Amino acid sequence: AGAATFNNDVTAFSDARLKDNVETIPNALETVCAMRGVNFTRNDNNDQPGTGVIAQEMQEVFPVVVKENNDENNTLSVSYGNLVGVLIESIKELKAEIDELKGN
Repeated sequence: AGAATFNNDVTAFSDARLKDNVETIPNALETVCAMRGVNFTRNDNNDQPGTGVIAQEMQEVFPVVVKENNDENNTLSVSYGNLVGVLIESIKELKAEIDELKGN
């Protein structure tokens, strides 16, 4: 619990040798368009301002990034780093649409 500060890179295992059933994320742009980014204040942290998403909404759109915590309220967390893949694929889909509109 609490904040964490690091003085070097934070990494997560991403080695292909640790993954099976690898597939490109389909309909990434549609998925991203169904997400909602929000500004908020944390009512459990002196109204500290923040920005992000709402876990309950993300459960409906992209549930693989939501984790239920084992606390008294079963609060939900979002693995923001795991959103990178769908964001990358949605940008690629947008680029393809732009290229098509430009006639490339």
